[in-house]
Amino acid sequence: MAQQQKTSWNDLSPEQKKQYFLDYYLVKVLIGAAAVLLAVYTVWSVLRPKPSYLLSIGLYDVSLSDAAREDMIHAMQKELHTAEPIQLDDGFSSLNNDDLMRIVSLSTSGRLDGIIADRDVFEWLAGYGYFKDLTLACDSAFLEQHKDSLILCKGLKTGEGGLLEEDAEGNGELYTAGVAVGGTKLAYWLPELKEPVFGIIAESDAVNEIETILSGLRK
Repeated sequence: MAQQQKTSWNDLSPEQKKQYFLDYYLVKVLIGAAAVLLAVYTVWSVLRPKPSYLLSIGLYDVSLSDAAREDMIHAMQKELHTAEPIQLDDGFSSLNNDDLMRIVSLSTSGRLDGIIADRDVFEWLAGYGYFKDLTLACDSAFLEQHKDSLILCKGLKTGEGGLLEEDAEGNGELYTAGVAVGGTKLAYWLPELKEPVFGIIAESDAVNEIETILSGLRK
């Protein structure tokens, strides 16, 4: 039996070469290209610069329209005499306990400065010690101006050595956790909230900016 003669690449016609490529290499090339694109996208997602905000404020149980968000941000920027970006994150929900850990993650990384929530939800959040004690953090003029709007909440219960006791959340001493903003201009953009309260995150360095906004939008 005669041995079958092998055909070299150079002996193939252009059409045969094209068909050979389609049959044996096209799928491999496409898979390889997809893998490279996925790797590039993953690296870009990790290394790309994160948005930088002058302030980042979380809104509980609120759904802002684009127009309301823009108006609210513009009003805050106007009070601060700045064009720097401000973030309003309305993705927080009292029905999602995972958002409690999101608060911890964002605040410890410096990406959350304040929270606005309805009073019952706010008091629940204050029980975890998320907010600054305003009597310690804010200046006397601000406290005097807002004395009738300050909200006292129970915080974390601690025992000897400052250790948290069992069921510590919301069973501790009263502290000035927030400012009621129901009668202010801020309430205009938050119709879903019956008694909105604004608290400053314990780790935030934006106390002065938030004081300015709350005082400027008070009426």
